[in-house]
Amino acid sequence: MNVHTLKVKWKEGELNQNTYVVENNHCCILVDAGVPISEIKKFINKPIKAIFLTHAHFDHIKYIEEYNQENIPIYASIYADKTAKEPKLNVSIMISPKVYKISKINVLKDNETVNIDGIIVKCLYTPGHSLDSVCYLIDDKLFSGDTLFSVAIGRTDFIDSNEKDMLNSLLKLDKLDYRELYPGHGRASNKVEQNQNIKQWLNILK
Repeated sequence: MNVHTLKVKWKEGELNQNTYVVENNHCCILVDAGVPISEIKKFINKPIKAIFLTHAHFDHIKYIEEYNQENIPIYASIYADKTAKEPKLNVSIMISPKVYKISKINVLKDNETVNIDGIIVKCLYTPGHSLDSVCYLIDDKLFSGDTLFSVAIGRTDFIDSNEKDMLNSLLKLDKLDYRELYPGHGRASNKVEQNQNIKQWLNILK
């Protein structure tokens, strides 16, 4: 199982958002849709079997409509569709208000696991940064979206953010067994580093 990180620069500014390609021997899946499908196809010559959205803030779903046209199955929280459709919730209101349409979402519940052609993905509901935030555990790799970064956590000052929810989500992730962390922004991290990072933020939020 290989993980590749892709980024693009936007006219609106460099947000440093990550889109991940997770591949096995015969296919791949994406975590978030912050890069055009054309860039994915330049990078890897394997079928894209699914997209897993960590949340529906505009930078993470910017190119989702391209993937809609390809009829690629999309997995996300039950709240992602509402978030995508409201500029105040998808926070595009900060730059250029836009309504995003996501084709039919395969809704994942907390602790639900799906098998995409041998790539086993476990969903963990982790609200706090946004109501629709989830993380994905694939093997020993945690894709944390904007819940958890290498040395920080996601913002909790948006319209549907909640510090208490973030606290509970961090407690949940602190107990999780994983080796590598792939956040929605910035560099990758690991469980050892996160032991300290989460501890620091738990003390702040408590």
